[in-house]
Amino acid sequence: MPGSSRQARTIRLPGREVAYLLSRSRRRTLALTVSSTGVRVNVPYWVTLQEIETFIRERGDWLQQILERREAAQATRLADGSTVWYLGRALKLRCFPGLFEEVRRVRHELWVSGAGEAIPELIAGWLRRKAARLLPRRARRYGARVGRDCTAGLMTGASRWGSCSARGAVRLNWQLIGAPLWVIDYVAAHEAAHLLHLDHSPRFWNQVAALHPHWREARAWLKMHGDGLMMRD
Repeated sequence: MPGSSRQARTIRLPGREVAYLLSRSRRRTLALTVSSTGVRVNVPYWVTLQEIETFIRERGDWLQQILERREAAQATRLADGSTVWYLGRALKLRCFPGLFEEVRRVRHELWVSGAGEAIPELIAGWLRRKAARLLPRRARRYGARVGRDCTAGLMTGASRWGSCSARGAVRLNWQLIGAPLWVIDYVAAHEAAHLLHLDHSPRFWNQVAALHPHWREARAWLKMHGDGLMMRD
């Protein structure tokens, strides 16, 4: 039996659909957590999907309260004068009401014009475009370093920072574009190591260390600052 398995799933709760990462392992109990990387459900191997969904729905009120608080904090965070992170740099957000939608970086500021309710999506769209130009290239770079060709792209949601399939498809979360390049490279190296080892065995972590010697510092950075990068998809 493998050590663990993970799967991205969604569940319909009253008024919203919630994405979560389902992780099965040898554990004996069920657990539901919310962190900077999203909603995660940890369960034993033997638990059925119906039992898992019942478990989530029984905690649905609590879960929705947590998610609503995070979304409200995000809306406050994107007010005029607040900070938007791009490649580890703090850009001061300047919002200008207007009929025409536009996003421009002006030195150390990000100028956004448009209707007030459209501001978060305009910012997210600008960051996604930047991510699409950079992140797949970094993933392919580390794939080449382990001697593997890989298809690289972006992933959405807040369940994890990256993924790697058995077929060699590497995906990086577009919201990583807010992190410094050396942190982005850690996630790219992590997923590239999965091209050789589809587990988290000592061989896997040795490969990560060979690709990115400062991986522990990068992982700690994400744990400390990941919340500040997350936007609602």
